[in-house]
Formats: sequence, C-alpha cells, structure tokens
Amino acid sequence: MKTAITIDSAGRVVLPSEARRRLNLRPGSRLLLTVVAERIELTPELDTQTELAAAPSRRKVLPATGKPADAVAATRAEREAQARRRTQR
Repeated sequence: MKTAITIDSAGRVVLPSEARRRLNLRPGSRLLLTVVAERIELTPELDTQTELAAAPSRRKVLPATGKPADAVAATRAEREAQARRRTQR
C-alpha cells in the first residue's frame, strides 16, 4: 500500500484506515519511528506481554517473559517429561 498523507500544523498525521486495519492498530497503539536515509519508517511497537500487534496472518503469541519461545522444543520437552513420569510409576 502506498498513499500520500499530510502533516498538520501540530506535526500530526492520520494513518489511513486500510493501513490501521491491516496492521491491527487501534487508538493507543504505539509506533516506533525510525529515520532511514531520507525516509521515515513507522513500525508497530511490539507488546511483549501479549500477542504481537500485527496482521492476523502474522499473529504470534509470546510468553509473559517477552522472549520468543520455540513451541516445537517446548512440546517435545513436555512430552519427554510426561513419558519419564509414566515410567517412574
């Protein structure tokens, strides 16, 4: 998506509704502004306590630690722990 937007006298811009919808942005969503060469990039700031605020096709769930987790490794470890408990009986 590419569109022109205008900066008002207070320095504010309005993000088009299509962009807000695609990125799941709501009032209060925080954006990270980065100046790259002669360009401004706005990216959603990650909410590490809950799910990533992103388009539904890229939604991820993060643990409360905020660190990405390997779901496959966690599942494997849990299954191995269950198997050990069963053999100890």
